[in-house]
Amino acid sequence: MKQKIIFVTIFCFSVNLVGCSGNILARYSTQKSLQEQAEYDMQNGDYTAAQTKLQTILAGDPLNYTAVSMLAACYAAIGGVILVDILIKSAVQSTSGNNSNSNSITLASSVLPTPTPTVFAQMAIAINTMATIPQTSLTSEMSFQQQMFLDLYLLLQILDLINTLRAGGTLTNAQITLLFNTIGNINSVSGSNNNQVSQAVSNITNGINNSPGANQNQQVANYLTPFI
Repeated sequence: MKQKIIFVTIFCFSVNLVGCSGNILARYSTQKSLQEQAEYDMQNGDYTAAQTKLQTILAGDPLNYTAVSMLAACYAAIGGVILVDILIKSAVQSTSGNNSNSNSITLASSVLPTPTPTVFAQMAIAINTMATIPQTSLTSEMSFQQQMFLDLYLLLQILDLINTLRAGGTLTNAQITLLFNTIGNINSVSGSNNNQVSQAVSNITNGINNSPGANQNQQVANYLTPFI
């Protein structure tokens, strides 16, 4: 009788274990399928649909950092900043030569959308989303994406500052603070990227740092004056 009870107990435990494993595998399969669908949506430019799928995945598995990086890319793309397209466009540009700063501004204006509050808001969300990935969990692709988002965010700010000056406005303390905070963030994650966008950012930041001025506002204004 005792052996029978033990057998029944083991049998029930085994059934429960198999059922539990089946649920886990089914959930994993569903998430993987959903992630593949999200990737397909992104490839076809439907970033809103991809965003919804990725948010669903992360609601059940917040440690899926691949999904996190994909979600960040969706946020940026919804704002008009599509990283792959920008890299392709920038590959045919040149930021080298005697007038590297001018070429850098030209590059920024040719590959980026017109800076608007929506574009800035989406880029901020994308950058903050990437920041949720622990440093130890960042793959080389994720690190590249993180740095590129910061670089592009800086270039968007530069274009916005130029537009402000062209319209006869003055640079605000908030704009300058954001600019230098972004430069600091870029320096903190800067890797070995040596593409056109990163080179443009390096040219611009060096140009600002070497510009005369009693304060940061004057430095930036003096640097940007030739481009107005």
